[in-house]
Amino acid sequence: MIKLGQNFLRGAYTPLITPFNGWAVDYDAYARFIDWQIRNGTQGLIVGGTSGEPLSLTITERQNLLRIAISSARRRVPVVAQTGGASLADTWALTEHAEQVGADAVMLMAPPFVRPPQRGLKSFLAYVSRATTKPILLYQIPSRTGSTIEIDTLEDLSTDVPAIVGLKQSSEDEEFDGEVMSRLGSEFRLFMGLPKLKLERISEGASGLIVALANIVPGKIAQICSLAEGRELTQAISMRLELQELNDVAFQDISPIGVKYMAWKMGLITSCECRLPLVPPGPEHIEAMDDALRAAGLL
Repeated sequence: MIKLGQNFLRGAYTPLITPFNGWAVDYDAYARFIDWQIRNGTQGLIVGGTSGEPLSLTITERQNLLRIAISSARRRVPVVAQTGGASLADTWALTEHAEQVGADAVMLMAPPFVRPPQRGLKSFLAYVSRATTKPILLYQIPSRTGSTIEIDTLEDLSTDVPAIVGLKQSSEDEEFDGEVMSRLGSEFRLFMGLPKLKLERISEGASGLIVALANIVPGKIAQICSLAEGRELTQAISMRLELQELNDVAFQDISPIGVKYMAWKMGLITSCECRLPLVPPGPEHIEAMDDALRAAGLL
């Protein structure tokens, strides 16, 4: 595994939403949103994660978003490009582009729908890794991809591909998390990616949080993460409880519908539109989110 800077790929990173204006990507709103994120405490940016609706975007749109994120961030925080696509060709093209435009790291997921055997998944991820010299985080999200990177596969990949330095874990598997930490060691970056904000894992050595709620409260997520890293769990859990209602209502619907609505309601983006088949929230969800935003002092 390649050596990373002590603080690189640690902390709270925001998996950015993608603003739309009609059917078009609103690139100007995206640039402004990135600047707001950085000024309000995010410690890193993920472009093309689940919250960004990546498979509803064209390859060109995803490339444009990454270029804008890098130019808007101006080296203030790391920019990680999630380059997983619907095919090997798309994933390769996005990964190669991330290398060319200067992303700080790359995130790779299993191709959705295919459900490959572990030997195929290992071959796919190892092959795509050749498209970049950047550090690589793998992305474990079986609810979207339909497949899981098993612990033996992950361990083999981390040995065979030195650029693979970590994993974003977005599945509910406590045993797997423990195996990653014990078998791959403290230098392997393990990010927790579920809405539950697994602070206990961070206090045990996990690297940080990549959660959709950071789109609307980046500073608070970063502070919670920092407290957990410093093993100040009581205070971290207290802050998590303060965000509980906001967190709960944000995920009544399929992500990123809720956080996108909240970002729009806060005036951070110009529309809460998603791309079909995702749609805006229904009236029952809107009322709950408005109440939670007011209670949190965000309206």
